[in-house]
Amino acid sequence: MVSLMPMLHDPSLTKIISEFLANNDKVAYLGPEGSYSHEVALQLFGKDVGLTPLRSIGDVVKGVYQGDYGFGVIPIENNQAGVVGESMDSLIKWGVYVNYSIEYRISLCLVVNEEVEIEEVREVYSHPHAINEALNFISRLNASINYTQSTSEALRLIKGYRYRAAVASRVGAGIHGLKPLICGIEDNPNYTRFLVITRRMSRVGNRTMAIFSVPNKPGSLFNALKSFADLGINLSMIYSRPNRGSPWGYDFLLETECQLADETCQGAFNGLSGTAVYVKLLGSYSIARIY
Repeated sequence: MVSLMPMLHDPSLTKIISEFLANNDKVAYLGPEGSYSHEVALQLFGKDVGLTPLRSIGDVVKGVYQGDYGFGVIPIENNQAGVVGESMDSLIKWGVYVNYSIEYRISLCLVVNEEVEIEEVREVYSHPHAINEALNFISRLNASINYTQSTSEALRLIKGYRYRAAVASRVGAGIHGLKPLICGIEDNPNYTRFLVITRRMSRVGNRTMAIFSVPNKPGSLFNALKSFADLGINLSMIYSRPNRGSPWGYDFLLETECQLADETCQGAFNGLSGTAVYVKLLGSYSIARIY
């Protein structure tokens, strides 16, 4: 696992750690142990605190909303797969706020049991996303592919078998007492953004996130976003997702390059509110990077 110390030069990361230490809050993340959400939580808060793995993103967001946890760590976007739908749905449902955004370089490893060499591998196990992201490497192994529910499940299934390998993380391999034989096997650079959520809304940072919906009629989305263009505010991310309560209606996840503490930014969101069916502000935050 990458050491925590080099990251302390990033003021955003330092602030997260300092805030956690000051409040002595519990931290929930999308489990199980060895998941990439677990890796990010470890990097931010350390291994000596009470990190709690939960079964779903919805459980993490709900737990923070109910006050069971001071912080939650959830994935929101992958540079290859796009938005994480469950995260967007959960942010719509529960009243929590985004305090930080973490860009994390995902490194996939071919994981085996101790003393196993690559020539012995005949079966490869992993989640379909991980398999697809490392397909060029895997195809050269002349091994069968077996899909699992998670990379952690793949690690459990290969334990004790010399001819089995898993595609998973270095941290996950260490947790299960396995050996990362080769890392960096992904076909293309793979980044996932994670959100650190709390019950406290921030108005300061270099980005602001909101979820909104617009009437289902011509020009609605254009009119909703026009205020940002008029005020010179860049939109760094926008995704649509079907609204479950309104057939053929859509919710939009929006990230802008401004902070609510600025009048111009607030004015743009006021313009959005004047044309949208609803707007749910998730707050302003800074982006930190763990590469």
